Amino acid sequence: MRINATATVDLSGFDDALDQIRKVIDENCEAVAYIVFNEAKTTAAFIDRSGTLRRSIKMYKSSEALGGGYIIEARGKKGDGSWYQAASIEYGHVKMLWGHPTGERVSARPFMRPAAEKGIRRAVEVFR
Repeated sequence: MRINATATVDLSGFDDALDQIRKVIDENCEAVAYIVFNEAKTTAAFIDRSGTLRRSIKMYKSSEALGGGYIIEARGKKGDGSWYQAASIEYGHVKMLWGHPTGERVSARPFMRPAAEKGIRRAVEVFR
Protein backbone atom coordinates (compact mmCIF):
# COMPACT_ATOMS: atom_id res chain seq x y z
CA MET A 1 0.00 0.00 0.00
CA ARG A 2 1.36 3.38 -0.97
CA ILE A 3 0.21 6.64 0.55
CA ASN A 4 0.94 9.88 -1.21
CA ALA A 5 0.34 12.79 1.06
CA THR A 6 1.55 16.30 0.78
CA ALA A 7 1.17 18.79 3.54
CA THR A 8 2.08 22.40 3.75
CA VAL A 9 3.44 23.68 7.00
CA ASP A 10 3.51 27.37 7.79
CA LEU A 11 7.02 28.17 9.03
CA SER A 12 6.74 31.93 8.80
CA GLY A 13 7.26 32.43 12.54
CA PHE A 14 9.89 29.69 12.80
CA ASP A 15 12.82 31.87 11.70
CA ASP A 16 11.90 34.55 14.22
CA ALA A 17 11.69 31.97 16.99
CA LEU A 18 15.09 30.54 16.02
CA ASP A 19 16.62 34.03 16.06
CA GLN A 20 15.25 34.61 19.56
CA ILE A 21 16.59 31.26 20.76
CA ARG A 22 20.02 31.99 19.27
CA LYS A 23 20.08 35.38 20.97
CA VAL A 24 19.27 33.89 24.39
CA ILE A 25 21.90 31.16 23.97
CA ASP A 26 24.56 33.66 22.82
CA GLU A 27 23.89 35.94 25.78
CA ASN A 28 24.15 33.05 28.23
CA CYS A 29 27.24 31.60 26.53
CA GLU A 30 28.97 34.94 26.96
CA ALA A 31 28.06 34.94 30.65
CA VAL A 32 29.36 31.39 31.07
CA ALA A 33 32.57 32.24 29.17
CA TYR A 34 33.09 35.23 31.45
CA ILE A 35 32.75 32.95 34.50
CA VAL A 36 35.49 30.69 33.11
CA PHE A 37 37.67 33.70 32.22
CA ASN A 38 37.25 35.31 35.64
CA GLU A 39 37.86 32.05 37.49
CA ALA A 40 41.08 31.39 35.53
CA LYS A 41 42.30 34.97 36.13
CA THR A 42 41.67 34.94 39.87
CA THR A 43 42.69 31.37 40.74
CA ALA A 44 45.16 30.65 43.50
CA ALA A 45 46.23 27.38 41.84
CA PHE A 46 49.61 28.82 40.81
CA ILE A 47 52.00 31.51 41.97
CA ASP A 48 52.54 34.13 39.28
CA ARG A 49 55.26 36.40 40.63
CA SER A 50 55.65 38.41 37.43
CA GLY A 51 51.95 38.43 36.50
CA THR A 52 52.80 37.24 32.98
CA LEU A 53 50.51 34.21 33.05
CA ARG A 54 47.52 36.11 34.46
CA ARG A 55 47.94 38.90 31.91
CA SER A 56 48.14 36.31 29.11
CA ILE A 57 44.64 34.96 29.87
CA LYS A 58 42.33 36.43 27.23
CA MET A 59 38.71 35.93 26.21
CA TYR A 60 37.40 36.74 22.77
CA LYS A 61 34.53 35.88 20.48
CA SER A 62 35.37 33.18 17.94
CA SER A 63 34.95 34.02 14.30
CA GLU A 64 35.41 30.40 13.23
CA ALA A 65 32.84 28.61 15.41
CA LEU A 66 29.41 28.08 13.94
CA GLY A 67 27.26 30.95 15.16
CA GLY A 68 30.06 32.43 17.24
CA GLY A 69 31.25 31.07 20.56
CA TYR A 70 33.95 32.22 22.93
CA ILE A 71 37.58 31.28 23.35
CA ILE A 72 39.55 31.63 26.55
CA GLU A 73 43.26 31.12 26.14
CA ALA A 74 46.36 31.56 28.23
CA ARG A 75 49.42 32.27 26.17
CA GLY A 76 51.52 35.23 25.35
CA LYS A 77 55.03 36.52 24.92
CA LYS A 78 57.42 37.05 27.76
CA GLY A 79 59.59 40.13 27.96
CA ASP A 80 62.42 38.35 26.12
CA GLY A 81 60.14 37.55 23.17
CA SER A 82 59.77 33.84 23.90
CA TRP A 83 56.30 32.29 24.18
CA TYR A 84 54.94 31.74 27.65
CA GLN A 85 53.69 28.16 27.84
CA ALA A 86 50.65 28.05 30.10
CA ALA A 87 50.33 24.33 29.35
CA SER A 88 53.53 23.67 31.32
CA ILE A 89 51.80 25.13 34.39
CA GLU A 90 48.50 23.36 33.69
CA TYR A 91 50.01 19.89 33.14
CA GLY A 92 53.42 20.10 34.83
CA HIS A 93 56.84 19.90 33.18
CA VAL A 94 60.42 18.77 33.53
CA LYS A 95 62.54 21.21 35.52
CA MET A 96 65.26 22.83 33.44
CA LEU A 97 68.58 24.31 34.55
CA TRP A 98 70.64 26.33 32.09
CA GLY A 99 68.62 24.89 29.21
CA HIS A 100 69.12 21.26 30.23
CA PRO A 101 66.60 18.91 31.88
CA THR A 102 67.40 18.08 35.50
CA GLY A 103 65.31 14.91 35.64
CA GLU A 104 62.99 16.45 38.23
CA ARG A 105 59.36 17.30 37.49
CA VAL A 106 57.42 20.39 38.43
CA SER A 107 53.96 19.28 39.54
CA ALA A 108 50.88 20.29 37.59
CA ARG A 109 48.93 23.33 38.77
CA PRO A 110 45.68 23.10 36.78
CA PHE A 111 43.85 26.39 36.49
CA MET A 112 42.04 26.34 33.14
CA ARG A 113 40.42 22.91 33.55
CA PRO A 114 38.87 23.71 36.97
CA ALA A 115 37.68 27.06 35.60
CA ALA A 116 36.10 25.31 32.61
CA GLU A 117 34.42 22.76 34.89
CA LYS A 118 32.92 25.58 36.95
CA GLY A 119 31.68 27.21 33.73
CA ILE A 120 30.15 23.92 32.57
CA ARG A 121 28.29 23.52 35.87
CA ARG A 122 26.99 27.08 35.48
CA ALA A 123 25.93 26.40 31.87
CA VAL A 124 23.99 23.34 32.97
CA GLU A 125 22.19 25.46 35.59
CA VAL A 126 21.42 28.23 33.09
CA PHE A 127 20.16 26.00 30.28
CA ARG A 128 18.24 23.65 32.55
